[in-house]
Amino acid sequence: MTPLTHAQRRATCIHEAGHAVAFALGGVSVYRLEVADEGAAAWRTDIRNGRMCTGLWGLCEKADLVLPRQFLRWLMNEGCLHPDGKGHPQLLQRAEGRAQVEGFSARQQREIRAQMVGLMAGPAAEQLFRGETVRLCPTGEFDEVRQAEDLSWLLPARDAFDHAAALTVLTLQRPDVWAAVEHVAGELERAGTLTRGLRGLLPAALPGWPPDGAGP
Repeated sequence: MTPLTHAQRRATCIHEAGHAVAFALGGVSVYRLEVADEGAAAWRTDIRNGRMCTGLWGLCEKADLVLPRQFLRWLMNEGCLHPDGKGHPQLLQRAEGRAQVEGFSARQQREIRAQMVGLMAGPAAEQLFRGETVRLCPTGEFDEVRQAEDLSWLLPARDAFDHAAALTVLTLQRPDVWAAVEHVAGELERAGTLTRGLRGLLPAALPGWPPDGAGP
């Protein structure tokens, strides 16, 4: 990795702030934002679950997706131990798997959508900041978009990913939401790490958001 420039650090702050603001709107708790120092040649930081974050310039640490126990038991019985979505497409093409997904409550489906939008909001915010056309493609450069597509298999509608991607862009383009992203990014750029007081910087959760579909 080449040394982190001022412009790259600012873009990273926007990226992580985009995650945080979208997660907050969907009611997903955000515990920490962090960005590497300008001029850094490499960066690593611990994560709550005991893992190490490496190969990136920033971090948005948020609450994990909570899936129904019966679904996790079914995954374990099928030899799939990745509740974050990896390996689900093949399993959920089966009738038993689809029945498990269709049994998720409306609240559980909304949480999955909130996780998807929050994941994609980082890449989308960075592209908007750079003045680029937003491309949220699972085969592109952003791993968060691939994670969001994996999670889309946990929703009954097969166009759930496209709806979540469209909603991500529409949400970030709202003046109040983009102002929140810029404000959080500015605080992160100044402090380097945001934990205490972070909740006060983020918007309140919107009841029932994200909706089931691409509408605002």
